[in-house]
Amino acid sequence: MAYMRKNVNMLLLLLVIIVLLSLVILTTFYQQNFRNITQSYETTAQELGKVSQNFSKKLLELNNTATELTIKSTDKEKLDQLYTELTAERNKLSTELSATQSKLAGTTVLLEDTEKELSDAKYAIMKNEEEIAMLDSAVKSQKNKIDELRAENCDLHKQIDPTYEC
Repeated sequence: MAYMRKNVNMLLLLLVIIVLLSLVILTTFYQQNFRNITQSYETTAQELGKVSQNFSKKLLELNNTATELTIKSTDKEKLDQLYTELTAERNKLSTELSATQSKLAGTTVLLEDTEKELSDAKYAIMKNEEEIAMLDSAVKSQKNKIDELRAENCDLHKQIDPTYEC
C-alpha cells in the first residue's frame, strides 16, 4: 500500500503541477488575449472618437450649408420679387414714355403750325406797318398841301380884304 500511496501522492503531485501549469498557461493565454482585445478596443475607441469628431465637423458644415442655402433662397426670392417690380415699373415708364413722345410729337406739330402762323402774322404786321408809314407820309403830305392851300387862301382873302384875319 505504501507503493500505492506513494504513487497516489506522486500522481496527486503531478496532477497539482499539471493543474498549476495549466493555470499559468491559461492565465498567460487569457492575459495575452485580454491585452489584444484591450488594444483592439482602444484602437477602435480612438477611431470612433475620430469618426465622432469628423461627424461633428460634417454636421456643423451641413448646418452652415443649410443656413447659407436658406439665405440664398431668401435672397433669390427677394431678387425675383425686385425683378418683377422693376419689370413692371419699366413697362409703366415705357408706356409713359410712349405717351409723352406722342404728346411731344403733337405739340411739335402744333408749335410748327403756331410758328408758321406767327411768321405769317409778323409778315402781315410788317406789311401793315409799311402801309401805315406810307399812309402817314401821304397824310403828312396832304396836311402840308392843306396848310399851303389855307395859307394861299388866307393870302387871297387878305388881298381881297386887308382887314381879314386868318
